[in-house]
Amino acid sequence: MANITQLSLPQPDPFNIQAVKRYVFNETGNIMLVSTDEKSDTIQQSVRDVFAEVSVFFAAMTKAISQSTNPNGTPDKTTGQLPNYSLYNYDALEAVIDGSGYFVHINEEDVSYTTSSWGANFSQELIEAILGLATGAGELGFASAMINTMGKEGVNISGQSSSLTSQVANIIFVCEYLLGMPVVSAIVVTADAQTVAQTVTLGPCFKEQSSSTTMTVHKDTYMFVTPAFIKQYAGDLSSIMNDPAYLKLIMELESLVERTPTVDGVYEIPTQGDPIPIPGGGNLKSGTSYVIFGEFLGTNVAGKSNLTVSPTTNGVTITPGTWNDEGIKFTITYTGDDVVAETINITLSDGTTVLSVGSYMIEKSGT
Repeated sequence: MANITQLSLPQPDPFNIQAVKRYVFNETGNIMLVSTDEKSDTIQQSVRDVFAEVSVFFAAMTKAISQSTNPNGTPDKTTGQLPNYSLYNYDALEAVIDGSGYFVHINEEDVSYTTSSWGANFSQELIEAILGLATGAGELGFASAMINTMGKEGVNISGQSSSLTSQVANIIFVCEYLLGMPVVSAIVVTADAQTVAQTVTLGPCFKEQSSSTTMTVHKDTYMFVTPAFIKQYAGDLSSIMNDPAYLKLIMELESLVERTPTVDGVYEIPTQGDPIPIPGGGNLKSGTSYVIFGEFLGTNVAGKSNLTVSPTTNGVTITPGTWNDEGIKFTITYTGDDVVAETINITLSDGTTVLSVGSYMIEKSGT
């Protein structure tokens, strides 16, 4: 049995001094800059680059979400077209956070907030409560617009069923310059759409004039890891839309929002060690275990999901194993003598979507 160490409170130490922080928000309130340097506003270039990359990512995420079609929205009465997602749509925001790989979940809590304030005061108090930030006499000019927009999204979701989960969300990036080190985190606030729609004003006044109001929100805190593959943080912003890396980032985030099924490739599963990538056109051996890595690949639904090869060749059989959104394990059995070229295809769990994995050479084990 392991020894148990009894914890005790540390003794006061006069040399332990908490640093004083200064903060500032961008115009929309989605990016907050914090610094412990009281003597200077100058931040070293490497740190400025990290914070600049956060702005680039936020811009790419905003564009990807806003130009992605919301399949659960209400079609336009005139054109019949489905609306695009809002930045405050929980489904879209969750898809980027969960799928991009840049967010590390470190904390979550439910916060119940009661206030007798109204309008701008309510908005500022709610933002302060969410961030754990006492601004004192400071003004958060963006607060009313941010909370009201969340309220409007709540009305859209409540009235049009434009969300899978009937929730509205918002994200705030916190860029901290702490004793010379850059630290970036993201706070995501989620609330029930109907509650937000009823509680939050659409104009200067609350819809329900009561002595006080209570709102319960869910708060998730993430460590944010900047996407280093953006070339020099998107380079010259005046030519950003011509930057292939930036456009690729938008497309990748858009595919996450729309949950587009994708295939990354085929890998051999060795007895020990990491999976070994098999390039397109490479050889697959009969009886060897392989895995197809990807995103949004569904599950193995009887009568709908399927793993096949084409063209149909006598003696070639492909058998799927474990199947989930991120990968499909499989083996190939081949009883022929000559090496044959086969294209592997995935029929997803909806029974209609077919993905081509690629063409490979199939050979008997030991050839």
